[in-house]
Amino acid sequence: MIARFFRFFVCVCVSSLSYAWAGPVSLDTKQVPSLRELIKQDHEASSQYDKLFRIANQALNDIPEPVLQLVSEGKLESNPDKIKTNVALVDVRRAYALAWVWLVNRDEKYAGKGIEYIQAWAQTNRPDGDPINETKLEPLVVAYDILRPKFTPQRRAVVDNWLRNRAIVLWNDPRHRTENWQSHRLKMVGLIATVLDDDELWNVVKDGFKEQMDRSFLSDGQSTDFTLRDAMHYQLYSVLPLLTLACVAQQRNHDWYNYQAASGASLKRAVGFIEPYALGEKEHVEFAHSKAKFDKTRAEAGEKEYVPHAWDTCEAGPTFSEAGCVDANAAKLAVRVWCGAPHRRFVDWESVLNYVRREG
Repeated sequence: MIARFFRFFVCVCVSSLSYAWAGPVSLDTKQVPSLRELIKQDHEASSQYDKLFRIANQALNDIPEPVLQLVSEGKLESNPDKIKTNVALVDVRRAYALAWVWLVNRDEKYAGKGIEYIQAWAQTNRPDGDPINETKLEPLVVAYDILRPKFTPQRRAVVDNWLRNRAIVLWNDPRHRTENWQSHRLKMVGLIATVLDDDELWNVVKDGFKEQMDRSFLSDGQSTDFTLRDAMHYQLYSVLPLLTLACVAQQRNHDWYNYQAASGASLKRAVGFIEPYALGEKEHVEFAHSKAKFDKTRAEAGEKEYVPHAWDTCEAGPTFSEAGCVDANAAKLAVRVWCGAPHRRFVDWESVLNYVRREG
């Protein structure tokens, strides 16, 4: 286990520097024109953008309602604090939409409202060190990556410090340093390190990623979560955040997708393990032999997705879409396994962004 801990020092320094987009978390400045042109020329890309545009326009008339702390992990769906959290997280998706719409059309009203949402959360919400709770703020971190140049130096310092504190609290939390918890911990700390251009945090994540591949994945691509929970759901839940992180790493000129641990485990093999199930070549019954007590508790509480059932291959779509950032073949698989209306190449907004990252 990596035993590096951080102290957090509040800095309210005011800088007069002109900020550019941090880049790897969203898009760098060279890729933005490619995104705008793609939306103009491609109907599917335009349709995905339109979904964000509708959310952003609705958000213009709403008021942020952040919660003091996120409550989700280990709670049943009926838990009132979890319900309150889920309602509040609408803000996070709105901030994300506002930021991307501003980046595409440069209408300042979207930037202003996005800043309002981010500031409200930075002033109110506090971390608890639980990566399953913290991971839900990913869209807000992406939004800040885009809108950070629009913040005044004083307000930027406040949000920077808020995020850095989250990363440090999250990294120093001793709970569950393997499996899906660690995947989400690495993702969130890595995103924050990149937005803040914090090399010390990034280097910790780099070492942590290598350790995670060695400790939480097998040479055939299975995650230890899959063997514990007997659920493809948890294979995806362990892999997806690491794909997000690998996309960021690639933008920083590091190939984490093909990195192979001494055990033979790799992120590419973990995605490959999912493929035959997603294509219907293999079948799996979810949670049939789960060793996790909470899975049984949720099933008994009436949460049907935790009762043993045939795995729905539709679940795999977002994972292959995310992998499309670092693997063009995965982007093609996303189109094949995505459920709903047929797609030519863009199944969601992330697939649009990943095309630009690969080609733009």
